[in-house]
Order: sequence, then structure tokens, then C-alpha cells
Amino acid sequence: MALMAVFAKGYALFLLSLIEGGVPFVRMLAMSRFLPLRELGFASALAATYATFEQVTDFAIYRFVFSTPREDYDDALASAHGLSFLRGLTVGLLAVAASPLIAGALSLRSDWRDFALTGGIIVIRSLEHLGPRVAERDYRYGVQLKVSLIANGLGLTALATALAIAPNRYAIIAALFGQVAGLVAASHSLAATPYRMKFRSPQFAKAFRFGYPLMFNGLGLAASGQGDRFVVGALLGLPTLAVYAVATLVTAVPLSMIGRVTATFVLAALYNASQSPDDSYLARVRLTARIIPLVSASFALGVLTLMNMIVPVVFGHQFTLSRTAVAILALATFFRMARGDPMTSMLIHEGRTRRLALANLSSASAVPFEIMLILLFGSFEAALFGRLLGEIIALAIVVYLTRGQLRQAWRDQALAIGVSLAVLGGAIVLGFAAPVGAQALPSVALLLACLAMFGIWTARFAPPLLRAGFPGQSPFTGYT
Repeated sequence: MALMAVFAKGYALFLLSLIEGGVPFVRMLAMSRFLPLRELGFASALAATYATFEQVTDFAIYRFVFSTPREDYDDALASAHGLSFLRGLTVGLLAVAASPLIAGALSLRSDWRDFALTGGIIVIRSLEHLGPRVAERDYRYGVQLKVSLIANGLGLTALATALAIAPNRYAIIAALFGQVAGLVAASHSLAATPYRMKFRSPQFAKAFRFGYPLMFNGLGLAASGQGDRFVVGALLGLPTLAVYAVATLVTAVPLSMIGRVTATFVLAALYNASQSPDDSYLARVRLTARIIPLVSASFALGVLTLMNMIVPVVFGHQFTLSRTAVAILALATFFRMARGDPMTSMLIHEGRTRRLALANLSSASAVPFEIMLILLFGSFEAALFGRLLGEIIALAIVVYLTRGQLRQAWRDQALAIGVSLAVLGGAIVLGFAAPVGAQALPSVALLLACLAMFGIWTARFAPPLLRAGFPGQSPFTGYT
């Protein structure tokens, strides 16, 4: 029975992360095949505008309900709905007001109304029922999976229809409208409790105090995830932005899928371990501190070895990158994922959202680095190197801010990061000396050799930490 429960829960979470991460990839793939580079760059700017407003003002409010005692669940959920709607209405109006400035910065002043459309998408999105998301704390992902299937299915249908009627930048607007409309409708119809809003409640004030520091967290996420697109578009042009958007998306999509699974599992694991009187909490932190850097390096190695063999075939040969660009992108990918868990989950679990906001805000340092380097060198690689510098700074800061929470686990993390960087660095050197990334046999051989080294080391340290962290339990279900 426990094995079946592990499979059922893990299968639903895997599918959910696959859909949420894969849909942006499919959207970009479809648009890259139907739109010229300038229109693709314009569509990327519109998508970045929507994502920026959402991320900068993201309260992660369902996480507040997640951490609320069960006896206060109904009141907290209704308060979270009220706060979500007020935020969405305010941000939607702000997006409309700021659209002329955004369009002007990208030399698209006459097209400001296209950017204003993102405001309506934001308002609709704010009406989502949060119940299916909060079910994560009990390792239940089935309803959220259904909601995601409906929402993303409608979004892709709208995208295909728009591309068939008129292949231009409005395809992304149609896709986003379809997705958020499906999200709201499905979440309301499939939630276990009625949708209610509350504005006069002690939980509303608590939700705001929990959430408002995360606006600064969102600013960091937006700066590192979307701000660079505005910089590239403004300084290097929309065609270069199209190439940059594809290059970063093909790393961000699987990265978000992996992060979706690890973050969900780690937060739930730490939440449940904190209720136990034994030492399982520390063991789980130590295990995560070792595993996450290895997973990050494994994915970065995949970028290094396979990027230029897969992306040009899928998207087109105009998206082939230089070896230097691929190496920089692989390193940036490693640091981006390595600065996540266990630090992020510990800060959320302990309600230290201000520290989390500061940690992610530090990644905004990538933007001034990119501006400076692009102005100095005027190259695609300069933009990627600025992104890398921002991720390195963000990792250093988040480790410093969680030094108290990591406690005995900091040695585990430092060792894992050191081993990961040594292997990744060696692979980068080989990549310049051999046809790695250009020919299949040496590329796959190097990737498998590195993964084998990680696997052997993991087999040595993981079993005792698993036994200490999950005594008599399955790590995935909590069942004995």
C-alpha cells in the first residue's frame, strides 16, 4: 500500500511539474516556428511584462494558508482570497498605467496598448481559488493537476487558434488570457470548499504581514528572470531578444520543473519533521543540502553537453550558441538552482519572508551587471555573463542569511557545491578542448561519466541520512 501511495503521489506531482514547466516551452516552440525574429522578440517582451508584474507583486499567499494551523484554515483561505483580489486589481491598473513607459523603453511607443492588455490578465488571475494549491501540504496534488490540465489546455488552444488566424505577437496575449480564464474556472469548480473573500478578519492582517515582504522577493525573481529580457531587448534589439529568450527558456523550463518537485517535497518534509521530537529535521536539511547541488550540477552538465545539439534541431539553426555562451549559461543555471533549497524552504517554514525577499532581491544585481557588460562589449555573451554574476551573488547572500538555520548542515552544502563545481568546471574545460556539445558520442559519454561520479558519491552518503531523516517511514508519504 505504501509503495502504491508513493507512486500515485509522485506521479501526480511529476505530471504537474511537467505541465507547468512544459507549456512555456511549447508556446515558445510554436511561436518560433510561425513568427519572424522581431515578432518573436515582441511576444517575448509581452510575456516578460506580464510575468514581471505578477512576480514583483507576488505575495505567495497560498503559502500563508499552507503554514496556518488547520483549525484556522477556512478563515485564512477566505482572507487570502480577499488579499489576492485586491492585489490583482491594484497591479492590473498599475500595468495599464505603466504600459506607455515600457513600450517606450523598447522603442515600441506606438504599441503601448499591447502591453496594457497584460493588466486584464492579471486581474482575472487574481480570482483563482487557492484550495487546490494548499492541498500540497498533505502531499495531495491530484486536484491541482486537473486544474493545471484545464488551464494550460485552454491556453494552448487559444495560442494555436491565434497563430492560425494571424501569426503575430497577439498569439501570446490570447494564450495568456485563455490560460488564466481556465485556471479560475477550473479551480472554482474543483475546489473542495466554496470560494469566499474576507477583508475584515485577523487572518487578513496576518496574511498581509506574511506576504508583503515577498513583494521584494518577487522583485528579485522578476529582475533575474525577466529584467534581463528588457535589458537585452532595449540594448541589443528584438531579434537578439528572441534568441536570448529561447536560450534562457530551454534552461528555465526544465529547471522550474525540477524546482517545482524539490521545493514542494522539501517544504512539506521540513513542515512535518518540525512536528517530530527526534532529530529528523536536521537530517532532512543535511540530505537536501547535499542533494540539491548535485541535481543542479547534473542539469547544468546537460545544458553544457546537449544544448547546441538539441535546440537548433527543435527551434531552428538561428538559435545555435557559441561554446562560450553555452558554458556561461550552464554555470548560471547551476547557481540559480543551487541557491534554492533547503534555504528557501527553511525560511518559508519559519515565516522569515523578509530574509527570503532579501535573498532573492540580491539576484537583481544581474541587471546592472548586464547593462554594464553589454555597454562595454555589446555581445550576447556579455548579457549571459551578467546573469551569471547575479546568480553567484544571490547564492552567497542566501547562504549567509540562513547560516543559523543551516547550523551543522553548512559543511554538507559547502562540500556538495565544491564537488559539483569541480566536476562542472572540468567538463567546461574539456568542452573547449574536445567536440563536446557538437558531436553526440563525446557529449553523451562525458555527461554519463559525470553523472556516474555523482551517483557513486550519493550512494555513499544518502542511506544513513535517509534513515535518520525518515525513521521507519517512506520519504514521500510519511507512511510506515
